[in-house]
Amino acid sequence: MGVTGTAAALFYRIERHGPPLPDGPLIVAANHPNSLIDALLIFRCSERIARPLGRARLFDGRLLGPVLRALGGIPVHRREDDPEAMHRNEQMFRSAVGVLLGGGALQVHPEGKSHSEVRLAEFRTGAARIALQAEERAEWGLGLSIVPVGITYSAKELARTEVAVRFGKAFGCADLKERYREDPVAAVRGLTERIEQGVRRQTLNFGRHRDRILVEVAEQLFVRESRWVPWRVRQRLGTRFPRLQRFARGLEWIRGAHPEEHRQLVDKVERYAELNDEVGAGEGDVPLRYRFLPVARYVLVRGTLLALGLPFAVVGFLLWAPVARLPGFVVRRVKLGYEVTATIKLMTLLGGASAAWILWTALGYLAGGMPAAVGAAVLAPACGFVAMLWLELAREVRQDTVLFLRLQGRPDLRERFAELRSELTQTFRRLEKRWMEERQPGARREGERSADERS
Repeated sequence: MGVTGTAAALFYRIERHGPPLPDGPLIVAANHPNSLIDALLIFRCSERIARPLGRARLFDGRLLGPVLRALGGIPVHRREDDPEAMHRNEQMFRSAVGVLLGGGALQVHPEGKSHSEVRLAEFRTGAARIALQAEERAEWGLGLSIVPVGITYSAKELARTEVAVRFGKAFGCADLKERYREDPVAAVRGLTERIEQGVRRQTLNFGRHRDRILVEVAEQLFVRESRWVPWRVRQRLGTRFPRLQRFARGLEWIRGAHPEEHRQLVDKVERYAELNDEVGAGEGDVPLRYRFLPVARYVLVRGTLLALGLPFAVVGFLLWAPVARLPGFVVRRVKLGYEVTATIKLMTLLGGASAAWILWTALGYLAGGMPAAVGAAVLAPACGFVAMLWLELAREVRQDTVLFLRLQGRPDLRERFAELRSELTQTFRRLEKRWMEERQPGARREGERSADERS
């Protein structure tokens, strides 16, 4: 588990947010955008081992099956996979409840499938049923905790892209004791809704696929125009998440409340995105101006890092380039579903890297005995890691340099960016003010209605 978790941390740039997992019986309930990778990320970011529930078919796979069994996975039989095997889920429930009664932890993906939709799929009731059955078996004194988790990828199929793993506040279900005894179906439904709301608060949800691109562009230009983030600084996905989530909610509101203004706003943001792509600005956007001292500092610091790391990077490229190309080769040759692309890439990379490491260690031993073998075993992965970081820095420097050269002698282009950014920022602030004004009466009425119900 430590090896696969480390492999996931090298395959992606992971950020963990939220409180630590509580002790005692625990269900980690997470969204499910990326097959087995999701389980590995939760392992990587957790202080505890949470046994995953997974599709029974995956346990039969030659590649994924051994990994799931090594993780302590519990197979779940889905009706759409094999209607005749549904009765075998009784064993799944017994095993899952047994883990909780023993003080252990489970990780469950209530959507019941891995998918690439831009919003949560309909939640299934399995997690709630397991939780309530466990509490009932313990006579409602188990003290079970449920922690909602949101996993957000920037580009899940690509290596070295960002992923934010957000852990929400734990909650229990012992308060549903009487409701469960009177109407188990209603209690399960209520707990499922509670779990869904918890996961929703930790995820990004959009109405359409292109909305995420629009929201990311809008947030990017807004924070720089507002001077919250310096130009050309690329913030991590986890840091941007609260703003992206707020922009996503605002976009949904304006689409429903003011469709004409929504259309105009989308047109402006798309024009800005096209202009951004035209000059290759990327996530750092186009600065108002380039000042000498910041540019000189940039060249000195990054140039020094690239120069110092170059010898190690070259060695790393020579040793690991075939391994780095192996996942792409496998994906192109094997017909795979999009949902498991990243999983197959990671497993292929892990297998190839392990074989290569053994090879370099063996060659070191043959060339110079045990000292050379130990040196090869340590230096080969170290040089590979340096090569990976060097390449990422080189790509960033290349993008910044190309943009700098393109903007030289083009003050008109920078002015176009500045004018459009200023216009859009004013629009965002005006819409946010209207959003708050239009939401307040509804929120007030809802609060009054809740008070009447309590009385």
